[in-house]
Parts: sequence; structure tokens; C-alpha cells
Amino acid sequence: MGQAGSWNAETRTDSELHGQPAFRIDEPLGKEINAMLVSWARDIGLYAGHLDYLEACDFGRYAMLTHPNTDDRDRLFLVGQSMVALFAVDDYYVDDSRSGASLDQVGRNLSLCMSALDEPYLTSEYDQATHQAMQADPVLIALRQYIERTARYATPQQVARVRHEDLGLFLVMCQEASWRMNKHIAPVWEYLGGRQINSFMPCMTLIDVIDGYELPHNLYSHPQVRRAVKLAGLISVLVNDLVSTEKEKDAGVHQFGVREAIEHEEGCSFEEAHVLGVRLHNDLYAAFQQQASDLATFATPELRMYLVGLEAWLAGSREWHYQSARYQRSEGG
Repeated sequence: MGQAGSWNAETRTDSELHGQPAFRIDEPLGKEINAMLVSWARDIGLYAGHLDYLEACDFGRYAMLTHPNTDDRDRLFLVGQSMVALFAVDDYYVDDSRSGASLDQVGRNLSLCMSALDEPYLTSEYDQATHQAMQADPVLIALRQYIERTARYATPQQVARVRHEDLGLFLVMCQEASWRMNKHIAPVWEYLGGRQINSFMPCMTLIDVIDGYELPHNLYSHPQVRRAVKLAGLISVLVNDLVSTEKEKDAGVHQFGVREAIEHEEGCSFEEAHVLGVRLHNDLYAAFQQQASDLATFATPELRMYLVGLEAWLAGSREWHYQSARYQRSEGG
């Protein structure tokens, strides 16, 4: 893992996304975690009738790739739970008409997701009604089980941090639903500001939890550390934007990704916008590397581990996006 501390990207051509190769590729481990996730989804009724699709997405491989410092199956299962639950929120409630997503219900559904992650405290009568509602929807069950498992391994402060990033994600999902309803293409600055929050930051908050230490709140919230984390979040989701063309086209809803925003603002072709999107990603990646390097000069051991964990997360996420059936068509598909 020593090379991670150098913050050097391996890929340097203008047409490719800069980044390091995955720190670990252990395919048997990824398959084992993936099988655990598919079994869990089957048990709670998530992706019912579409478990073959969930299996092909290979979130177990995603967990293996993004957290290379542990082989602990239960902790990696938690990583996968977080990914499956949050992607399910997107698929069921926001992003895909094929699964019944209804834009006029996005706000209500995401409010229920907030209740699944951050339990309301009411009277006994309404507590029972809440519990029944949470058990009636597989997405809400998934979210509740994910946050409960997080609490097994995390301190209360770490759990609060995870909730905070998740709730921010839900808020921006509402913003994006309004774009879809109004067929709106946001200016690039607005798109990037929202997308930085509606990103993989909630998953990244688990880095120290999974590795068995705690990055203290005063460090996680330090402005320079926050900049590194938010840059990493935006970098990760731009990879998602730039490799997900076919999946987005098939979803049956208005699209407004980074390429559409650039195309609309610059008056260029979609292909030219893609090149500009790649360049934007690479500029952000260089800024992240510089910020991480600057922080490393005075970092505590916990902060240094977290920064290396962010780099490993980005590397693993990039590898997964290029291979997952969620974004890559099969030869016959």
C-alpha cells in the first residue's frame, strides 16, 4: 500500500480519466461478498424479480475494491449494504421509470428514507405506525439495516457523520427531481455543486469505520480535510457520469449529467462536452492530490490513513465503474 502516499496518478493521457489502479483486486473475495449481498436482498424483497441484475452489478466487488485494507467479511458486507441500499433509493424512487420511480413522489419517499436512517421518536401509537411503514418497503428495510449495522462498528459520532452525508444526498436528489420534472439543464456550477453532495461521499464516510479506527470529528470537519473529501466525492461521481451513458439512456427519464450541462452551456457537441468533462475530472483529481499531499505534511496517523483510504476508494471505484454491468453493456445487450 506504500505507493498510495505519493499521490501520483498513473494515467496521463488527455482522453482518459486520471487515477491510480485499484490497490487490491481479489476476485474470489468480491464474489463472496456479492453472494452475501444478493442473499440479503432476496431475504428482504429488494430487487425482487431482478436479482440477476443486482448480482451482475457486482457490489461485492465494489466493496472489495474500495476497502483494500480489510478482509473482514462482515465489515465488507456493511460496505456492500450501504452501496446497495443507496443505489436502490436512486433506482426505486428517483432515477429509473422502469422500476416505478415517480417524480412527484420523490420528496415524500426521500423523507421516509430519512426516517429509516434517523429513527423518529414519537408516542407509542405513532412509533408502531412508523415501524409498520418501515417494514412495508424493501428500500426502507435496506436503509434501516444498513444504519443498524453501521452502529455495530462505529462510534455515535461516526454514525452521525454517516447520517449527515446521507441526508445531504437525499436533499440534492430532490433538487435533481425538480430538474427532471421541468426538463431543466442546470448551469455547470449549479450541477457540480449539487453533484458533489449527491455523490459517493456517504460511502466514503465509512472508510475509518471499516478499517477499525476513528477520524475525529474536529479533523473530519476541518476545512482542508472537508475540501479533500468533497473533491473526492465529486471526482467519484464524475467517473459515474462519464461512463454511464447507456444506462442513463435506458432509464426513460430526462438526463442532465455533466456532459449535458457542458454541452448546453458551451454550445458544443456531446462528444466535445465529453472531452471537457474528462478534462474537468482530471483537473479536480490533480487538486485532490495536491490537497491530500498538503494535508499529509502535518497529518495525524488517523488522518493519514483516511487520506490514503480516500485515494484507495477512488482507485477502486474507477475500476468498478469500468467493469460493472450496471454501466457496461454485455456484447449481446
